[in-house]
Amino acid sequence: MADYQLIYNCPGCGKPSHTPEGAMTNGCEYCGLIVRIGAPGRVLKYFYPSRVDSYGARMAADRFLKSKGLPLTGKIIKKEFFYLPFYRFRGMALDYLTPETQIVEAVDEMPIPVKAKHKLKAKDFDVTVPAFDPGEFRLSSLGVRPQSVPLYAFSREEIPEDTVIVKSDISPQVAEDRAMKLHNSNIKLYNKTSPLFSAMIGEQISMIYFPVWVITHENGSDSRIVFVDALAKRGYNQAEGPFEFDNRGLDDENSHFINPLKHQCPNCGADLDQQHFSLFYPCKNCDRSFILEGEGYTQVKYLTAETSLCAPYWRFPLELKWKRLYKTVDEFSNLLTGEITLLRKEKRGKQFYLYCPAFKVSSARRLTDKALMLLRTQPHDKLIDCLPEQGPVLSIDEDEARQMAVFLWRIMIVKNARLTRKEFRIEEGNLPEGEIVWLPMQDFQLIGKAISYREVNMVGK
Repeated sequence: MADYQLIYNCPGCGKPSHTPEGAMTNGCEYCGLIVRIGAPGRVLKYFYPSRVDSYGARMAADRFLKSKGLPLTGKIIKKEFFYLPFYRFRGMALDYLTPETQIVEAVDEMPIPVKAKHKLKAKDFDVTVPAFDPGEFRLSSLGVRPQSVPLYAFSREEIPEDTVIVKSDISPQVAEDRAMKLHNSNIKLYNKTSPLFSAMIGEQISMIYFPVWVITHENGSDSRIVFVDALAKRGYNQAEGPFEFDNRGLDDENSHFINPLKHQCPNCGADLDQQHFSLFYPCKNCDRSFILEGEGYTQVKYLTAETSLCAPYWRFPLELKWKRLYKTVDEFSNLLTGEITLLRKEKRGKQFYLYCPAFKVSSARRLTDKALMLLRTQPHDKLIDCLPEQGPVLSIDEDEARQMAVFLWRIMIVKNARLTRKEFRIEEGNLPEGEIVWLPMQDFQLIGKAISYREVNMVGK
């Protein structure tokens, strides 16, 4: 059983088809139909099927009460079955740390940090946040690793008739802020310092519905309630009754049902290849290439180095102005003293770019180091209009790459006091349109991590 497994009904043959959770496209193992499942930034609904019925829920409640030394369930007033929504966030968490206390000197009224030992932290990020008031159900987390149990595409037809589907009452943006606060708290706890700045790259958001039984019973004159985890088949909390729940929220606005559609070229209608986590799909019939965006496909152009093994990157041309215009590699090397050095002559007059990897690997730190190296060296490989022969698939969209570009730029300038001026600050919205380039990859350990990362496929001509 693969990690992050998702089961959905194939629209072609109707049979249950398996794919990794977060996959953008998939081919049915029965009829071979290739469908598009997801899209960047789209929050999809999943659920865990209940493993216990109402009778089993009462037995689980009694075992829980017995373990706590409490009386067993008496007269049953009611048994209610709920599906509780949780946001799940996954991606690469990047943090740039600095000591809490810094020695600061002033030169010509300009503050200069002295002996500030900055540290780059990069790790995989996977956290769940309740999309409802957790106090009502005494449950603040899933209590299970999402990748350890198969998920099913959420469908009202699959849910028992009397189930109460709890609506989410917070937006993905609010939940993301809470997830980042939780992450920053953990960073501060384990590193004894707060991040100077942070970013989450390659982010995937999903909505997972978790099954819970709520049993209301009486023992004498007392009304009590017991909460039962219907996945683990065990009680997890109890409280005084009665249990009253007002199901309100904005669920339909915050997430979407999985609706598999045929994965076809928008220009000629030919079937496109299945590559689970890829956002980039060339059409072999009309020689056009497309990237998944929103609800459809956008045609894109790209450039590739003349070598067999390449990796995809987003690059953004950068221009800054303060007293003069900074545009070329040579001009930025004078600005970023100590960061960009020993430039070859043929590079100096070229446009300066911010480079961001467009592929994912199992080592977030290695990927970040690779991006910083490209930013400092400014590759000048000859690029042509063709597909690479092999390499990791493009799985990070342009918006995520913009976030990483801003993060990397801040690393480059944080140690230089004169670059703290507002003229040298960049925001995601200020960067021009990015372009896709496939560059030579000589780090075979990194490319190996990329190729094996969640069954990433190889790009072929």
